[in-house]
Amino acid sequence: MAEAEKKSEDITTMDNHSPAPPSDVITTKDNHSPVPPSDVITTMDNHSPAPPALDLDRK
Repeated sequence: MAEAEKKSEDITTMDNHSPAPPSDVITTKDNHSPVPPSDVITTMDNHSPAPPALDLDRK
């Protein structure tokens, strides 16, 4: 194929995946942020550590 017969193809960019411009307000997507402390302290006695094992073989 001769150079004169080749078609010149225009290259167009696909900017569909370009980043969006920054917004004015910054909002965080932090759904796992800690809850503010309450006034009441609740103890979890069901989750207390086990007492040490008895050493019955020792005399």
